[in-house]
Amino acid sequence: MTDHEKQQPAPRRGKVLDALVRAERATVTRSAPRSAKAQVKFLLTRVKGSTRALAERLGVSHRTVERCTDRGH
Repeated sequence: MTDHEKQQPAPRRGKVLDALVRAERATVTRSAPRSAKAQVKFLLTRVKGSTRALAERLGVSHRTVERCTDRGH
C-alpha cells in the first residue's frame, strides 16, 4: 500500500473503486453483429450514416453498401 493510499480514508477509496468499476462496465460493449447486413448497419453508425464514407473506408462501391443496408431500394 502506498503512502497516499494509507492517508486516504477507506470509505472514499471504496467510492472511487466503485466508480471505476461502473465506468469500466459502461465502456464494455455487446459482441459484434454476426450478419453482414447487421455489421454494415453498425459501421454506418460509426460514420454517422454516410454510406459513401463507409464505402470509401471499406474500399467498396457506394452501391455495395447501399445493397447491404437496403437503402438503395
